[in-house]
Amino acid sequence: RQQFLELLEARKLKHALLILQNQLSTLTTDIQQLHRLSSLLMCPSAEDLRTAAYWDGSGGRSRFLVLESLQGYISPGTMVPVHRMETLFGQALAYQCEVCKYHVRPANQGLYVDHTCPTSVFPQELQFNLKGHQDEVWYVAFSPDGRYLASGSRDKTCIIWSMDDFSIAHRLTGHEDEVAYIAWSPNSKYIVSASSDRTLRLWDVEAGANLQLFTGHDETVTSCKWLGTNDRFISGGLDHKIIIWNTNGTIIKQISSPRVHDLAVSADCSLLLVADEKTDIHAYDLATLTFMYSLNEPTEVMSMALSADARHCITGLRNGELHMWDLDARARVREFSGHAQGQYVIRCTFAGLDDRLVATGSEDGLLFVWNRNTGQLLARLRGHTKTINVCTWSDQAAALATASDDKTICIWPAFHGAPSHRSDPKAGPADSNEPEEISDDEEEEEEEDDDDDKSMGSAARSSAASLDMAF
Repeated sequence: RQQFLELLEARKLKHALLILQNQLSTLTTDIQQLHRLSSLLMCPSAEDLRTAAYWDGSGGRSRFLVLESLQGYISPGTMVPVHRMETLFGQALAYQCEVCKYHVRPANQGLYVDHTCPTSVFPQELQFNLKGHQDEVWYVAFSPDGRYLASGSRDKTCIIWSMDDFSIAHRLTGHEDEVAYIAWSPNSKYIVSASSDRTLRLWDVEAGANLQLFTGHDETVTSCKWLGTNDRFISGGLDHKIIIWNTNGTIIKQISSPRVHDLAVSADCSLLLVADEKTDIHAYDLATLTFMYSLNEPTEVMSMALSADARHCITGLRNGELHMWDLDARARVREFSGHAQGQYVIRCTFAGLDDRLVATGSEDGLLFVWNRNTGQLLARLRGHTKTINVCTWSDQAAALATASDDKTICIWPAFHGAPSHRSDPKAGPADSNEPEEISDDEEEEEEEDDDDDKSMGSAARSSAASLDMAF
């Protein structure tokens, strides 16, 4: 076809007709295509030919596209594959990112030097200690646009913090019990809060107003996630219910399930993972809410998290271990340990660019971060005096936030581009500007926290203290 069109373009009609009769007609059984090609013989000019054939001419990309289509039939030893050099460069950069110990910023220096993130890009300096809650802070999350930080507490309130000056933009009241979970809408205009009072509430972030109350659960609501749009979200609780809601308050769909400790939804909203109160992670087809398979752990699953590409999941276990699963193979591929966990739920998360890090809090007040590929422990950072319940990272805000039973939220700048040292009278300075990594000897000397008022017997606490962290 390419030869036929080029002959027509050069106005060599007799040669083109021979190609059509002797070659094209023997290579295809599509009579209509032969008729279309025959009609091109009537084009009065090369320009008319290119228009009628939807062809860019011999001087365009047509020859390259023909060569590319033939690549699959020619040995790479005979003809170098298309884009081979670009592919090799891409593989080199991907490998450098793969072996980068602290991978928290893009590989943007090209191929002149090998990519590596130095220790200095890691969160090491505590910037602010936000004090606004009257009791333990159980959840914290950045808005997708990085303008706000939302926190939920045992004091039954949510606080919207402005990331411009770390001030309190709104204090949201209305729940009658602890706020266990918070989820931001994709457009950063709304949050949904889940509570031990068996309800969820929808809030307008700019106005600080409660827009809707959702009543459908019979026990503590432990988790909620938005479903890709700004008008639907899903919730799970200890009442054996998973519910998909419309923001107008109506129930779209509901199924019976195990008692829910945690939920995770893939970015394309095709996969739902449910961590039950025992030893299993259950996978559902989110479109139909039909069960697909389960992953079984040796001990109680306290939390879990799903990678951005939905290919891996990590589970936090009561015995103080994190396990990473390959969801395609449905096999456990790596373990992480060292943190203190057993009595309380502390939710784990993937972190870093391309989910190259794994992070969790600890009952001794430390933040643990590992390299996902090697399992190497990268840091144990102290900024809190009690259990860290949650941490979260925002690329837009260029900061890490952690929340704790000590009633505070810590803001940690990471690599260059993080918020500068902004001051605000409502946000107290950090108690320590250099939270060094904690040695084993120092860790053994730590005094145990006074946690008499908390136990795994509290359904609200055991399902709500959470850790979501991403560098």
